[in-house]
Amino acid sequence: MGNAGKYAVPVLGAVLVLSLTACGGGDDKKSAGSAKPSGSASAAAKSADRLDVRAVLKSASKKTSEATALKIVQTTKNNEGDKRVEESWRRKPAPFTTVKSISNAPGKPGKESYSIVTGGFVYTKTDQVPASGKSWFKIETKAGTDPQRTEGLASDRLAVLLASATGRVGEETVNGRLADRYQATVTMADLAHYDRPDLSKEVRDGYLADAKEAGQASVVLDMWIGKDDLPLKSQQRGKGKHGDEDVTEVYSDYGVAPKEQAPPASDVLTWDEYMDALMKG
Repeated sequence: MGNAGKYAVPVLGAVLVLSLTACGGGDDKKSAGSAKPSGSASAAAKSADRLDVRAVLKSASKKTSEATALKIVQTTKNNEGDKRVEESWRRKPAPFTTVKSISNAPGKPGKESYSIVTGGFVYTKTDQVPASGKSWFKIETKAGTDPQRTEGLASDRLAVLLASATGRVGEETVNGRLADRYQATVTMADLAHYDRPDLSKEVRDGYLADAKEAGQASVVLDMWIGKDDLPLKSQQRGKGKHGDEDVTEVYSDYGVAPKEQAPPASDVLTWDEYMDALMKG
C-alpha cells in the first residue's frame, strides 16, 4: 500500500448539506424551543423593523435561496478535535462547489483534503498513488446537482429558527459588518412534533437525524443577519456524545463564483482504479 500523503479522503456528508428554503407560516402553534439570549451584544438602539424577528428570518431565508454564489467557512469543535472546512459555491451555469478542509484530532497531525463537486461527481485530490501519474479520483454523487439548493447550513438553520421561539439578542459586528443576532434554544423532542410549513418534513427529519447521531437533545442556535438580510454567520452549540460541540459557519462573497475548474479527464482515476492503484502500492 502507498504511503499516506498530504491529502486525505474528505467526509463530504458534513459539508454537502441538503439545504431547503423556509416558506413562512403562523405563530399560533407550539414552537420547537425558547429564546434564551446569551453572550455579549452592542448597546446600539434596536430599530423597529429588526425586532420583527419572523420578518427578518423570512427575508433572510428568501435571499439565501436566491443566492447565486457564496463562500462558507465552517468550523467544528468538540472532544474529538477540530475541523475547518472552506466551501466556495456557485449555482450557475451548473452547480459547482470546491471543498477544502483540515482536521486535527488529539495526538494526530492535521490532515488536509481538497475536492470539487460538479456534474454528478466528487473529484478528490490525492498524492497517495504517484505511480499512476494521476492526482485525482472521482466518485459519483447526487450532491451538488440540484440548482435549487444552496450550499451550507444557513437555509436549514433559518427554517429551524422560524419554527422556534426565536428572539433578537442585539447588534454585533461580523467581519466588519453590522448584524442583528437572533437566538433560540431548540429542543429536539418539540421539533419532532412541529408540522407547519415554516419547516419542511425533509429538513426537519434531516436536522433531527443529525442531532440524534450527535447525541444532542437540545442546542442553542444563533444566526447573525446583516442589515441587507443576508446571513453573515450561524452557530449551533450543544452537548452530546462528543462532549460540548460548536459548529459555526461564516458566510461571505455572495455572488462571487469560485474560479477553480474540474480537473481534466486525463488526470482523474475512477474509484475502482484508485483503490486498485492503492492495493498495488
